[in-house]
Amino acid sequence: MKIFIVVLGFMLVNVSIMSYKSDYAKFEYIQRTLENIAFESAEIAALGGDENEAQSYAEELLEYTTKNLRNVKVKSYRCEIFFEDEYSVAFIKLDVEKLFRFPFSPVTSIIAERKLVVI
Repeated sequence: MKIFIVVLGFMLVNVSIMSYKSDYAKFEYIQRTLENIAFESAEIAALGGDENEAQSYAEELLEYTTKNLRNVKVKSYRCEIFFEDEYSVAFIKLDVEKLFRFPFSPVTSIIAERKLVVI
C-alpha cells in the first residue's frame, strides 16, 4: 500500500509539472510574438517617422494574433508607440483571463516593449 501511495504521489507531481511546462511554453510563445510585433512597429516608426502608421500596423497584427490564439481568452490589448528622446518606443500590453491552470500563478497580463534608435 505504501508503494501505491508513493507512486500515486509521484504521478501527481509529474502531471503537475508537465501541465505547468505546457502552460509556460504557451506564455513564452505569446511573449515572443508580442516582442516581434513591438519590434516591427518600433522599426516602422523609427524608419518612417510616422507614429500613426506604426500604431495602425501594430493594432492590425495584434487583432489578428489575438483571434488566432488557442485556449487563451484575451480580455483586451493596448498598444502605444511614441518617441522618447532619440528612440522610438513600442509598448504592448495584452490582458488575458487566466493563462496558467494553477491557482497560485496570477499571470493576467503580458507586456512587451522595444526601443530603437531613430535614424
